[in-house]
Amino acid sequence: MKVAALQAAAPARLTIVAGFTERAVAGLPHSSAAILRGGRLLGVSRKLFPREPFFSPGAELPLHRHGEAAFGVVICNDANFVEPSRLLALAGARILVCPLNNDLPAAVARGWAIRTRSTLIARAVENDCWVIAADVAGTAGGREGVGGTRIVAPDGRIAAEAPADRQALVMADIEVTGRSLLERWDAAQNPALHARWLSSVTGRDPA
Repeated sequence: MKVAALQAAAPARLTIVAGFTERAVAGLPHSSAAILRGGRLLGVSRKLFPREPFFSPGAELPLHRHGEAAFGVVICNDANFVEPSRLLALAGARILVCPLNNDLPAAVARGWAIRTRSTLIARAVENDCWVIAADVAGTAGGREGVGGTRIVAPDGRIAAEAPADRQALVMADIEVTGRSLLERWDAAQNPALHARWLSSVTGRDPA
């Protein structure tokens, strides 16, 4: 894989998440992210909800690791859905890596800027995860990048963020400690409400 070869010079302890277009065995290609370390391909995550008609959706939510920390990859539009991030958190992810490509018509980009920021904060807080997002920035040809590059702490605090109008490198020291708070937020603690939730998902009346 050429991407992995290009990253071979990177420090061996550095984990890189790089977006790419992946050829499928059959059918349309996938919008994917490669997980690389020391020039080696460690795994691939595929976009589950592509808005582009020339991509086919992925069907899995693999868990990856950086040292002792488990992380999942939530690609662009997938962050607008509650389920991918929650399923990764339930599987043990304490970090959600979000490669974004919000290159939009200028008027649309401005309308999505606040929503994108709020969505990343929501995914962090509701899943007790760090969120690390990288997005496009700046303007070109009447299009504008939303500039969603930021690192969000599990409590919703913005640990670092880039300017929306230009490229920038952001860094933050993050520490994954303690048990996840997810077990405190188990809806099954209220059986009546849990049954109502299940009925709304399945379309069946609660027993």
